[in-house]
Amino acid sequence: MSTPAVLVDRVDDVLTITLNRPERRNALNPQLLDDFDAAFAAVDDEVRVVVLQGAGKAFSSGHDLSWNPEEELDDPTDEAALAAITERLHEITRRIRGCPVPVVARVHGYAVGGGAEIALSADLVVASDTATFRFTETAVGLVVTNGFTALLPRTAGPVVAKEIIMLGEPFGGVQAKAWGLVNRVVPDAGLDAEVARIVGILREKSPHALLLAKSLLDQAWEGSAEEVMRRETLASVRACLHPDVREAAAAFSEKRAPRFSPVAPAGAR
Repeated sequence: MSTPAVLVDRVDDVLTITLNRPERRNALNPQLLDDFDAAFAAVDDEVRVVVLQGAGKAFSSGHDLSWNPEEELDDPTDEAALAAITERLHEITRRIRGCPVPVVARVHGYAVGGGAEIALSADLVVASDTATFRFTETAVGLVVTNGFTALLPRTAGPVVAKEIIMLGEPFGGVQAKAWGLVNRVVPDAGLDAEVARIVGILREKSPHALLLAKSLLDQAWEGSAEEVMRRETLASVRACLHPDVREAAAAFSEKRAPRFSPVAPAGAR
């Protein structure tokens, strides 16, 4: 049996998904993409947080240059088939955004191209101060995918986004935080502790409230201010009708930690 390209580990209510091609700095190939997609099937109604990380010395070095998807096609000019390849990459973002619980990326070493897109698609990103991000697509004749031609301008601003994508120069964790792309930057030695601290905070929150917040935030670039407020109204009604609101009030009154309800997995909602 071949070694899994993605490892899935469950400890209590925390699911850790590890990109597992350390000999290739976790470069993306068909097996890794398939295994990554399948890994999210392990998110059941007891999981509170998902952690994404890379094995070995890097998070992910991006597209494996030994894999040429066009060579797999009967007709390399078939536009529908070429589009399907890109859509396969887009499933990365869809899985992360569609995950019903918060996804935290633990980033060390290189996070390049598609690897950067995986890391920065997470809800919260904790990076080592020695992490290196880079979008190299234009250097090899490709374009940025996974929604980042929209995400980067909205997060870092259009001027910075063009610099990141068009120049393709590497930038570190400190610069990524300055641009608003990551949440925390810590020394290598403190990376695990900071990830654990953030995971611990998320585990104390209402899973249902986090689900609603994630959904609202992921739609933030869609529609007018009135449409945003309409979505907030609908979410507020759902929140108020959920048992977690009454449980939080009871826990406060009884001076104890709340016992929140689990959230249903994506496929069951």
